[in-house]
Order: sequence, then C-alpha cells, then structure tokens
Amino acid sequence: MKLYGQPFDLMQYIYGYSQKPIIRACIRFNGKLKSESLKRAVKVLSSIYPILRCKYEIKKGIWNEDSISYENLLTTISAKSDFSIFENDSLLSSLEIGIDRPLKIYWICGKKSDSLCIIASHLLCDGRGFEQLLYLLAELYSGKEIETQINTNRSFAQITSRFTMMQKIKILCSKTRAESMDAKLHLPLNEGGRKPRLITKQINLSKLEQYRSCVEGYRPNINDILLAAYMLTLHNMFRWNDITIPCPVDLRRFNINANNSVCNLTGNYYCHVRFSDNSTFEKVCNSISAQMCVQKNSSLCLKEPILLHILYRMLPFSILKEVLSNKISVPMTSYTNLGKIDEARLTFQEAAVSDAFIVTAAKLVPYFQLAVSTYKSRCTLSACTYASGKSYDLICSVMNNICNLIEIL
Repeated sequence: MKLYGQPFDLMQYIYGYSQKPIIRACIRFNGKLKSESLKRAVKVLSSIYPILRCKYEIKKGIWNEDSISYENLLTTISAKSDFSIFENDSLLSSLEIGIDRPLKIYWICGKKSDSLCIIASHLLCDGRGFEQLLYLLAELYSGKEIETQINTNRSFAQITSRFTMMQKIKILCSKTRAESMDAKLHLPLNEGGRKPRLITKQINLSKLEQYRSCVEGYRPNINDILLAAYMLTLHNMFRWNDITIPCPVDLRRFNINANNSVCNLTGNYYCHVRFSDNSTFEKVCNSISAQMCVQKNSSLCLKEPILLHILYRMLPFSILKEVLSNKISVPMTSYTNLGKIDEARLTFQEAAVSDAFIVTAAKLVPYFQLAVSTYKSRCTLSACTYASGKSYDLICSVMNNICNLIEIL
C-alpha cells in the first residue's frame, strides 16, 4: 500500500535542521491496564489509520506500508522502581524518518500503577491530530462504540474547500501584519548534548482563572496570560524590548468536519510586544489579548499554508525540497499551546487517569520552544531541548521565572 504525502509532511521534515520532529504524550494511571484490551486497541487503531503501518519515503514524499506486525507499535516495560526514569527515557526515545513507523507506544508497568508514553512523528500529525489518536486509543481500549466520526483525510483541501477562489486570492494578496523579530535574537544557549532532555513545570489552573476573573476592561483567556508571562520573562531576563512570537493555530476551526483529522493542519498567529519602562503584566496581557482577538476574526493565518500547497502542486518534488529548504525558517524562540486535554474522552475503562500532558519537538541549540498543555486542574509547561550544562540551567531558570511570575499575580 502506498499513501501520498502532504505538503505539511515535507515541511516538518525540513524543520529537522532545528528540531527532532516528534510529539510526545505521557498518560499516568492510578491503577493497572489490561494487556488484552491494550493490544486489541493498538491493533484496531493501526487498521483504522493505515498510515501507522507505513514509513515516509523522503526522496519521493510518499508513505509506504511496512510488513512488520502492529505488535511492534507497542513496547512493554517492567518498572519495579525508578518509574520516572523509564517514563523520561520512553518519552525521549527516537523515531527516525524513513526507518521507523510514525508511532510508538510504551506501556510502563509498575507494581500498582501504569503509564503510557506515546510518541509520534510530527510528519504524521500536529498536536490536535495527536490528541485525536489518544482519544481513539482510549475508546478502543474501553471497548466502547466509537462515537466520534473517523476522519482519515490528511489533505489541506478539507480546509480550503470552504473558500471560493476569490477568497483565496484575497488571502494570498493580504499584507502580513506581523512585525518580524530580529533573527539573531535568541536565548544565549551554546552548550548542546547528544541526547534531548525534558523539563516540565506544573501550574494550578485556578491561579490563572483567578487572574482572569479579576482584570477589568478586557477578558483575557488562559493562553493570553501564559503568553504574557513568557514574553515578560524574556524581557526581564534578557532585556529584549521588541519581541514577536509565532503562536500555532489549529486550522480545523475553519471546517468543523475536519475536527477529528489526524494530520498537520496548523497555521500561525503572530504576537508582537514593544516593551517600555512602564510595561506592566496587565498592559502586556491586554495587548496580547487584543492582537489575538483581531487575528481570530481573520483568515490571514491561512496565507502561508495556502502558498505552501500551491508550490507543492506546481513544482517537482525534488525541486520543491530545495526551494523550501532555502525559504522555510524556524523561529529561534517560539511558543505553542496544545490546549486542554478532554478528561471525558481520555477514559480507559477501569484505569483512572491521574495525569496527562503533551510535549513537543526536541529543539537543537540555540532554538527554544515553550509548550503548554492542560489536563484537569493542572497546566503543564514543558521544554524539550538538546541544551546541556549552563545552557540547560538557563532554560530551567526561564521556566522557573515564568512560574514565579504567575504565582505573584
């Protein structure tokens, strides 16, 4: 079986010069999982999404089916002690493009409780698509009748088909409002190691909700508050006065029928803050909230993806790879909010989920990305990085300062 690749698959591959394109999730349970139920769920999942049985062929931009059994997607690890070490090692394990299938599931078995550490190639899907895989795995494990509509369509056309030709032309001709950030501006990271490391910090969601309910004159969402804390921390620590942060946006919002698609459908909003001596947290947050509101009411975030897909259709694959490799740039300092994991949908029958979070790609030095995911009452801030030594310590300091800033709101 052969599946044609999509433009976003190629884009994620090209991003490889700045990161290892892998998205990761950790699901912790209060009890034990059943072997038969989990193996059955993995088997059915791989049959619903044939791409999980494929490898990406870089030279041709296609997915070719591999003859290895679905059982190879699942690895069982016995962890009588040092449970957190096994979790960390599993989350940070590698997926090699063209060699491995795009999904690996690690079942970490403790004496009284288990964890699932799931990693997926970013060529397969974005954060929202990854969530859909997790929800479906939970439904299949529980033996429930699948309530959500299965969507195996990976094409960007499911988004653009909602627009007329004139609307697409208008989007392409629109002027980008984003103020570019100095390309040389990045965290002073210069020490890198061979293996990635994961840093996580947790914030109680009630603290963010408390600030949200107290401000007057505007209504920021949780993402606005977190982004304000991030940008203000960068300003305070490194004296950056002009900061532009790209913020990934789920393009499925333009077509509700694409909600369950397991693929990459991501564009960008751009948030710019010019700091001054009287910049307060409230002023920064208000500015971010206003910018986000304008962009949410616009379709400008479709401009770059539409242009990418036009080039993908027009140019031979070999030429396209060369063109995009020279044109695509990854921001040195970035941010992504993977949203709130749906507690009701992440249900594994008798095994209660105690915690869950999602982590994004491991960034090479000097690139840095702050990732956020929320489950129940906890908001997990994470960074996956190849930084080591003092550079690693600096990233820890950045994340601690973000948390401290939020605590004193």
